[in-house]
Amino acid sequence: MALSYSTKLLALPFLFTGALAWAQPWDRNLLVNPGAESGPGAAKRTDTVSDVPGWTRTGAFSVGQYISAMPLWPSTYGPKDRGSNYFWGGASGGPSSATQTIDLSAGATEIDAGRVRFYLSGYLVSHTNYGIPRLRAAFLDAQDRQLLESEVSGPGVNEGSGLLVRASSGFVLPNTRKVVILLDLSASGMPSGTPNNSGADNLELVLRIEPIFGANLVVNGDFELPGNIGNSPTQPLGWNGHQSSRLMAYTADFIRNGLTPDDRGEQHLVFPSVESEKAPTSQRIDVTLGKDRIDAGGVSYSFSAWLGAEGNQPGGTSAKAEFFGSGNQLLGASQIIGPVTMEDRGKKAGMLKRSTDGAVPPETRSIVITLIFPRAVGFGAPQADNVTFTLKSAGAVAIKDNGIRNAASGAFGPIAPGEMVTILTSGVNLSDTTRMQLDAAGRVVTTLGEVRAFFDGTQAPLLYVNSSEIGAIVPFDVAGRSTVAVRVEYKGVQSQTVDMQVAGTAPGVFTLDGAPNGPGLISNDPYTINNKDNPAAENSTVTIYWTGGGQTDPPGVDGQIERFPLPRVIAPVSVTIGGKLADLRYAGAVPYGWAGLLIAEVVVPAGSASGDPVPVVITAGGASSPDNTVTMYVKQP
Repeated sequence: MALSYSTKLLALPFLFTGALAWAQPWDRNLLVNPGAESGPGAAKRTDTVSDVPGWTRTGAFSVGQYISAMPLWPSTYGPKDRGSNYFWGGASGGPSSATQTIDLSAGATEIDAGRVRFYLSGYLVSHTNYGIPRLRAAFLDAQDRQLLESEVSGPGVNEGSGLLVRASSGFVLPNTRKVVILLDLSASGMPSGTPNNSGADNLELVLRIEPIFGANLVVNGDFELPGNIGNSPTQPLGWNGHQSSRLMAYTADFIRNGLTPDDRGEQHLVFPSVESEKAPTSQRIDVTLGKDRIDAGGVSYSFSAWLGAEGNQPGGTSAKAEFFGSGNQLLGASQIIGPVTMEDRGKKAGMLKRSTDGAVPPETRSIVITLIFPRAVGFGAPQADNVTFTLKSAGAVAIKDNGIRNAASGAFGPIAPGEMVTILTSGVNLSDTTRMQLDAAGRVVTTLGEVRAFFDGTQAPLLYVNSSEIGAIVPFDVAGRSTVAVRVEYKGVQSQTVDMQVAGTAPGVFTLDGAPNGPGLISNDPYTINNKDNPAAENSTVTIYWTGGGQTDPPGVDGQIERFPLPRVIAPVSVTIGGKLADLRYAGAVPYGWAGLLIAEVVVPAGSASGDPVPVVITAGGASSPDNTVTMYVKQP
């Protein structure tokens, strides 16, 4: 080989860079036509609108106008910022639903790191006795397997007569690539020819980059949304409750009593209704993302709220936290704070802070926060403000589900000796990324940032560590085993053990930006990066960076910086470019790179040139890198 190895190594920093700047799906409503304003709305109860832009409809699902001839009028209680139309159950009973699918792949980096929270909400109204509307978000992976589901329903007909806010929130699970939204307005058993008066408006799905630990998980806990309410009764966004629950501005007299939060906003929640004890206000928070740490017993919570009432109300609002498992079964005892009684308040109108702390029960997958109001007959209204619920990690470290992946392809599956892998973790608390270092013997160290990774009893060389992932190299001594037990240690605390299958090879090709797919980390001859503006010519030589080739000759040495004579991959290696077999010149270690990082030097086959990027696939032994995920650019000579 006549190679300039120093120039080849210039490309290595690309292995650990972040994703390219795509149009990210954060902090905006991802739904298309979320308020039924795109397109026409029916003006008569016998009409049907069959074309609802952005939605695939089923059955009688339709769009109606807010006019007196339709079930919902302009004066119907509901969102103040509504348009002219709303989603309508339709001119007849039976099935009535619509769906749309949203691609989340542009946010894959943050999603897979476990840093994305979702907010699902909408204004819903039920048809008396016939059906309760449902708004559901199903989060799927790239193979359309459901990873998580969040659903809100109602309201029941006893909770109000208008469009009421219904919402849920939680955290998007790693590997999520799309979400399917279902709006179901079906009404079964309705007499033939009877319009289905169920409806919905102002639907939202918003994603935000937020942590699951250390932040207040209560949505709109300070009741500042929507703002500037004036004297109009308005439900708080993010909460599910009776139509009578409403936001109220702090008055000068109320503030004068001094029984308000020091960091209060402009508004607080009140419930001036005789039905208050029958209709609590609540919200559900999905915490499945944190299950590894929760199930390890390493998560505690802090729960607080400002609770009270007007002066002549003998009782006051209470707040409750409940913990539910994956089957929606209640776990442990409900945690209740409050009420703040009239005696506590000195017979004044106002609120006092109440709080509690505790441990989150193992197996918890969702948490429901509820405000419970006493009956207000003949007394002043109960009130609440500044509701907070925070999860805190007690230091437990865990490997996430399907969290051991090929560092190049991102694939979860059997691992091979010497393969570079990414281990996704929770419970590691580092302010920044700590990168590879060499020990006194000149080998890659096995401890970084007080983190270690074990494959059975062997410590793996570490390329980098941060708070969400570890870059490691599978020790070569796993060769010949059928399975290996993988665990992580942080500050002496051990994670659970994950059993991984072992294969002879598990090839993956690196990309320029470190993502699982896209332009490959490939250098042209003479050693420039292959890209759209710099395609390789047919019959020229290119060098492809990859990992997962398995054992080498001479045998691989963990953490070794490779020098001549260079170890070569033992397994038979072949490369296709654009579906055509390339002439392989070399497959083995990178000089002055670490053991486990490989290159394949090949000749670009004739007939592979295309105006579009062409796929690159490496096969080693009986395994191949994923097809149609890594590409390169080829031109004719």
